[in-house]
Amino acid sequence: MLILAAPGSDLALAQTWSGGTPYGGTINVLMQSQDAQTLFAGTDGGLFRSDDGGRHWARKLTGTPGAGPGKFAAFALSKARPGRIYLADYGGSIYRSDDNGETVAHTTVLPESFILQLVAVPGSADKLLAVTANSGLWYSEDAGVSFSPVNAGIDPVVRIRKLIISAHDPSKVMAFPAMNSIPPLYYSLTGGTGWIGSDGIGGVAIVGAFADGMAYVIPDWPGGGIWWNSSNFSAPWMETWWNPPGSAPACTRPNTILPNAVDGSLEWVGCRTGLVGLVEVVAPPMVIDGVPASIRDILHDHIDPTRLWAAADHVGVYTSADSGRSWIPRNTGLSGTGFRAVAVHPHHPQRIFAGYADDSTTTTNPALLLSDDGGTTWTASDLGKLIWLTRAIVVDPTEPRIEATPVYAGGGDNDIGAGIYKSLDGGRTWNRLSDQWTGMVRDLLLDPRSCASPPASGPCVQGPLRTFYAITSGAMRVIRSDDAGASLMDRSAGLPPQLNYENNAGGEDVQPVAIALEPANPERLYIGTYIRHWYGDGEAPAFRLANGVFRSTDGGASWHEANTGLPRYPGSVDTALNVYAIATHPVASGRVWAAVTEENGNDGSRIFRSDDGGDHWTEQVAFPSCDIRRLLVDPLATDSIYATGRSLGSKGTGCVLRSNDGGANWDRVDAGLPATAVMALASVPGEPGHLVAGTNTGVWHLRGDPIFANGFD
Repeated sequence: MLILAAPGSDLALAQTWSGGTPYGGTINVLMQSQDAQTLFAGTDGGLFRSDDGGRHWARKLTGTPGAGPGKFAAFALSKARPGRIYLADYGGSIYRSDDNGETVAHTTVLPESFILQLVAVPGSADKLLAVTANSGLWYSEDAGVSFSPVNAGIDPVVRIRKLIISAHDPSKVMAFPAMNSIPPLYYSLTGGTGWIGSDGIGGVAIVGAFADGMAYVIPDWPGGGIWWNSSNFSAPWMETWWNPPGSAPACTRPNTILPNAVDGSLEWVGCRTGLVGLVEVVAPPMVIDGVPASIRDILHDHIDPTRLWAAADHVGVYTSADSGRSWIPRNTGLSGTGFRAVAVHPHHPQRIFAGYADDSTTTTNPALLLSDDGGTTWTASDLGKLIWLTRAIVVDPTEPRIEATPVYAGGGDNDIGAGIYKSLDGGRTWNRLSDQWTGMVRDLLLDPRSCASPPASGPCVQGPLRTFYAITSGAMRVIRSDDAGASLMDRSAGLPPQLNYENNAGGEDVQPVAIALEPANPERLYIGTYIRHWYGDGEAPAFRLANGVFRSTDGGASWHEANTGLPRYPGSVDTALNVYAIATHPVASGRVWAAVTEENGNDGSRIFRSDDGGDHWTEQVAFPSCDIRRLLVDPLATDSIYATGRSLGSKGTGCVLRSNDGGANWDRVDAGLPATAVMALASVPGEPGHLVAGTNTGVWHLRGDPIFANGFD
């Protein structure tokens, strides 16, 4: 039975979310209104607006039904209709705001379309172009209420990923195809309603600009120079080689180019490898671990021709008041950074660890951030030099000295930095534990009784702890170390091996994703798994492998399925639905909770409980609007359990739910949390009811949880 707190109830009022730091993050779209003081930043954490020239930012559309605060796919700002903003979500829906983002209305849906870009046509309050990944280009003349396809002239097999439209003559538009396209560029002389292929630029065009009656493009081939043409596209393209002055850095993968605001000559190139000035050498401070940040966009200020704005990956918005010679950040209040792992130091609760979670990143990022003031300010560790994504963090609780504390982290994708890392100075500097390829590390767990001389009962108080477990996507799906990481052992025996179907029809395999142990008996372990198909020449059959929950009673030396009572995939006997989160009771042996995700992944999750170590499971509650990815039992109230994850419904806040009676009844405790994904959760030692959440909008704190406000301890 799911119990929800009414918005005006004492239960709802008792909870308080605060934080939303660190500021900055990846800016997908940066827009400036005609008055120059109003700017908009589109991030994975939602839409932000500044009313004072970027000095302060505020999140807009928080909690708006049908839109929510985050995970918009595209944004566009109308220059002809002040206050009008267009937005698109990842489901193909179009929204419009006519009051600078204070409120939003749903206008239409482009069916089964993944929207990549929205373009408001200059000079028109109502015309809008939409670029999709799978259904081509669309055009609206009624402010997004209805759309018509406009793909005439484009080869049906070509996917357009970006449009550039002339601000001075909106009838002229360039369309940039995906890689390996012939022709390498399309253009329109009818405002995007009809298209002509253009050749002769030496490679597929990836970025471009209109300026001073000219069209400029940069192709994808290395060192390809800049190609230009009169903007009627009738003459052959001409090439100008890059000649940055002095020791300007090389540009790898241009993202945007910006002409001079006065004479139209090319002045700036924003690249994956930083900002390149074509007029003078510039070394902007948009760097991460000494590496220039990837530049997504560059804008001229509408009022001050000497002021520039830059949108960067991971570090937010920067501005220059001296034509690009020096730059300063403008990110206060702008929280566009997502986190997938959080941890709190057991002896110093002001130290918080936050693991970066931008799954689409292809550039250097902070990877793991530290705060020594509870999240007010943050500094980057050096883990970003080794890894791009941090998915798990565990802190050895036996070391009270903050700068001597062993900390373990894991993550990476399957190509960049995948592995297990260790810090011996409280998380500031890191080393990889092994040269063995582990694949992506999804979860980490320390054995609380693995010190050299454990007490008769309970956790070790003097360490260090020596045994940890890692869940990975590699051949060693479960890893154990008994020497604090000096060596790694494969502990995957008993997990189902990969299955290849007959007649080249593909196959299936089972991947662990979460791990938990019983604190009083740490040799007793549980993992949650998910199953995946890969497809071959025929239709794949129903799943066959065991999946869901596996149990070990010998410290991971062997695993056995423990799925009786869990729901199955249709047509399958042994394949339980995926279990992305699992937790054990700190005291009651054999009590385990599992979050089971529905078959298609979009119908939410169900919580199951076992009181006999996984031999039998009973469903407790269904959350159709939440994809649960984390379960946390409160160490100060052991029958209290939290469930967090991704919001699947139309409500604007992410999923944070709590049960105070072992899972029988649940309350929402996410009112006021402007996030659509809460992927990590940690309790603060010694502070009842205080939680730290890692979300797609930064790190947030929950204080004053109702159960503790009512005197429970």
